[in-house]
Amino acid sequence: MMINGFNITSGVVNAAAYDNAKGIVLFLCKECLQGLGKLELPSAVAKAVEAYAAIHEDMFEVGTINTLVLPQEEGLLTVIVAGCGEGAECKPVAFRKAAGEAARALHKAKVGKAVLAAPILLNPKRGAYVEAITEGIYLGAYTFTLFKSKETKRKECEAVLLSAVAEADALVAKAAIAAEAVSYTRDLINLPGNILNPVMMADEAVKMAQTLPLEVEVLDETFMEINNMHAILAVGQGSNNPPRMVVLKYNGAGDAPYTAFVGKGITFDSGGISIKPDDNMGEMKDDMSGAGAVLGAMKAIASLKLKCNVMGVLACAENMPGGRAQRPGDVVRAANGKTIEVVSTDAEGRMVLADAVWYACHLGAKKVIDIATLTGAVIIALGKETSGIVANDDKVVEEIKLAGKYAGENYWQLPSLPECKEAIKSDVADLLNSAGRAGGCITGGLFIGEFVDAGIPWAHIDIGGTSTAEKTAGCKVKGGTGFGTLTLIKLAEML
Repeated sequence: MMINGFNITSGVVNAAAYDNAKGIVLFLCKECLQGLGKLELPSAVAKAVEAYAAIHEDMFEVGTINTLVLPQEEGLLTVIVAGCGEGAECKPVAFRKAAGEAARALHKAKVGKAVLAAPILLNPKRGAYVEAITEGIYLGAYTFTLFKSKETKRKECEAVLLSAVAEADALVAKAAIAAEAVSYTRDLINLPGNILNPVMMADEAVKMAQTLPLEVEVLDETFMEINNMHAILAVGQGSNNPPRMVVLKYNGAGDAPYTAFVGKGITFDSGGISIKPDDNMGEMKDDMSGAGAVLGAMKAIASLKLKCNVMGVLACAENMPGGRAQRPGDVVRAANGKTIEVVSTDAEGRMVLADAVWYACHLGAKKVIDIATLTGAVIIALGKETSGIVANDDKVVEEIKLAGKYAGENYWQLPSLPECKEAIKSDVADLLNSAGRAGGCITGGLFIGEFVDAGIPWAHIDIGGTSTAEKTAGCKVKGGTGFGTLTLIKLAEML
C-alpha cells in the first residue's frame, strides 16, 4: 500500500536483503550498536557506521539523523542512521519518532528502494517496534498539498523492513491501515472552513460507510428539533451551514455491548457572539479534530475487521456570529432535559457534545469516550505534548493511557473535584456552559459528563494542545496531527 510516497513490506534479515538497495536506514539506540554485526550488512556499511559512531556520541539522541553516502558498484548508497535513544529511552515511541525523521531524509535523498533495519528487531518478541517503525515512516512522510498550484512530486520509495518477528507481515499491514487513517484525519483537519462544513463532514462519513462494513445515520436540524437537541442547534444557528450529527456503527462482535467514540466537530469556530481575537483565528479550522479522529479511527477499525462493537458519533456545527446566533445569557434545554445558561458562546464544543453523548447513551452505548479540542486551559496545564482526561471511571482512564502508550500519545488524568462541579451550577438554569478560567479544562469536561446517563463509564479527552503541531518533528508534521486517532484504534483492539 503506497501511503505518503512509501510502500513498506516486511523481510527477513540476510545479506541478500540489501542487494540493489539505494538506501539503508539503521535504527540504533546506544546499546543496540553492539548488535550491528548481526544485521548481515555489507561490510563497508558496518565499518563506516562503527567508525562514525566512535567520534559522534550524540548520534543516538532520539530523532537525530546522520546521513553517510558510500560508493557502490552502480552509483552511491545512502546510509541513514536514526538515533533511538539510550537506556530506558529505547522504546517504541522513540523508534516511531526516529522513523518519521528517517522518512523525510529518504525523500530528501530521493531514494527509490530502501532497507529498514534495527538490531532490536532481531528479537522475535519486538512486534511493537515493527508497528512503531512502520507507522513512523508513513506518518513522517505526510504532506498536505491539496491547494498547491504547482505540486512538487516526490520520488516514491519501496522499503523493506527486516526483522525476526514471525508475525511481521500482519503487523506491517495493520500499521499501514492505522497510519493511512491518521493521514486521513490530518487531511480533514487541514481543510479550511470554506471547504469543510458540517454537511460536507456528514457526506464524508456517508461516503466512507459505502465502502466499509459500517452503518451510518445522519441527523439533520429537523431531526434534532424533534428530539430536543437544542444544545447543538443553539451552536449552529448563527451559521448558514446547518449542524449535523453523524452516527457510524461497526459491529464486529455480535451481541457485545457498544463503546461510543464521540467527537467534537466544529468545522470553524469564530467564537460566535463572544468572538475570538483575529490573531490566529484561522487555526480554528482545526476545531473538528475530535470528530476527525473518530472518523479516522472508525475507518481503520472497519478496515481491520476488529472483533469489537464500536459506534462513532460526530457532533458537527459551525460557530458563527450571524443574526440568528445564540447570545450570552441565553438559556437552552439539551436533549436529556437539562437546561444550560450560555455564559460564553465560545464555550460551544461542550454544548454540541452534550447532545451527542446523550444520543450515544440513547442508542445503547455501555461506555462513552469523547474527544475534543475543548479548551485552551489544557495547554496551560499540560503543554502541547499531553492531552488531559476528565472521567467518572478510573478503569476507562487507565485503558486510554495504555492505548496511548501503544500509540505513542501522552495523556494525564485531571482531578474531578466536587468544587469543580459546583462551579458549573447556574443561578437561573441547571448548568453554566462556562465556569471561567480557573480549572477550565476540568469544568469543561465535567459539563459534558452531566449529559452521560447515570452508571455509564465515561471519559473526556481534551486535545486542545495536541491537535496541531507548530513545526515538523518526529512523525508529526506541521499542521493537523490527527492526535487521538491512533489511540482510539488501539483502544478498539483492546476491546
